[in-house]
Amino acid sequence: MSSKNIHSKNEENGRTTLPVLPADILIPGKAIDPGRFAVVACDQFTQDKAYWDRVYKLADGVPSAAHIMLPEAFLDEGQKEIGRRIAGINETMADYLESGVFDEYKESMILTLRTFKTGKKRAGLVAAIDLEQYDYKKGSVSPVRATEATVLERIPPRVAIRRGARLEMPHIMILIDDPGMTVIEPLEKAAEAGAKTPAYDFELMEGGGNVKGWVLHRLEYENALNALKKLSEPEAFRKKYALPDDVPVMLLAIGDGNHSLASAKALYEETHAPEMRYALAEIVNIHSPGIEFEPIHRVLMNIDPAEVEAEARSYFGDDIIIGKGCAKARGLSASGIKNAAEDHFRIEFVSKNIDAVWYVSRARHLLSAGAIQEFLDSFISLHPEAKIDYIHGDSECKAIGRADNSCGFILDAMPKSDLFPTVIKNGALPRKTFSMGNAEEKRYYFECRRIG
Repeated sequence: MSSKNIHSKNEENGRTTLPVLPADILIPGKAIDPGRFAVVACDQFTQDKAYWDRVYKLADGVPSAAHIMLPEAFLDEGQKEIGRRIAGINETMADYLESGVFDEYKESMILTLRTFKTGKKRAGLVAAIDLEQYDYKKGSVSPVRATEATVLERIPPRVAIRRGARLEMPHIMILIDDPGMTVIEPLEKAAEAGAKTPAYDFELMEGGGNVKGWVLHRLEYENALNALKKLSEPEAFRKKYALPDDVPVMLLAIGDGNHSLASAKALYEETHAPEMRYALAEIVNIHSPGIEFEPIHRVLMNIDPAEVEAEARSYFGDDIIIGKGCAKARGLSASGIKNAAEDHFRIEFVSKNIDAVWYVSRARHLLSAGAIQEFLDSFISLHPEAKIDYIHGDSECKAIGRADNSCGFILDAMPKSDLFPTVIKNGALPRKTFSMGNAEEKRYYFECRRIG
């Protein structure tokens, strides 16, 4: 569907309606090996170039998303090399479009069903998001909102990649709070009953599990849009969260990929090009059994772990208790451990020679990620040589944290039931507060949309 048509379908009597729309969606054709095309999100395995080397080996010589995306693991290569990579990506995108790599499905949405190695399943709906109804800035009251603080300096490099691109590939997942299972689950039930043949069904590389996708046309997704409208009715929204009458509706909350969506928004605000007004994303229900919130851990590199611990004692003062030994927090009495667990966040500190449990007072912040991030920001401001990264998975964090001149901070997970009420009432969470599943469970690039 053209930008003009999609815009007109999203206006009723001059009033913008739902921020969710159909799109002209591209997926690799039947001649393309889907298992070698689909690649995990670029912001995963940022400290594991060996992972990406395996991906490139699997994708060698065949059409693949690996050739039209830039893993963040390689962002340390310098501007010249990054510029070369982006130029190659843009050239490959043009080649894929001109050589018929993709089949295009007009005015469509795609129902996805991801089955993980554990057997759990996550259904989603791939559709266009209206960027005029999304605002990532602090204090946003838009229908589509960021759930975590947006790091503004991360936007320009992503805008540079998107600016010359002919295609967008979403790793963005957007949450709805639909306890009645009214939007996506009826489509999932019909699909699993065999009502429609999937357009794709294949195993994802590197332990990503299986993914299926069904192309949906208007008669098939109309009920889902009507259910979304009911979720966005102001009276029902305010009753659900016990809110005053003047609180604006938040229908969609960004679960993964906020900086990618923010970059799309920034480029739209820069160009006001009609085709840039929309961004492809996958909508998922936070109540899906396939949605699990995992913590995002922190690692510091180019540091002295003993110095980090000493500065933490100074920074937090009486608001921190440090017990040596992760298993039993040696150094604290039994009553001390019990009191610390009730009134403090528990954060594991790991390094080559020091393992400890940090108990940080809940008076410092609503969330453990916020409390530790404030300290880390302060530490880095005093030690510009230090480098921070955000890691998915306990074992990976421990492995990196125990390297020379490094340390890791292992956090507990945030309950997913807290997300919508917290963001609605208190605004965006601290950056990198939670992750929807582990690295292998992130969205893989597969569906695309023309943007140039």
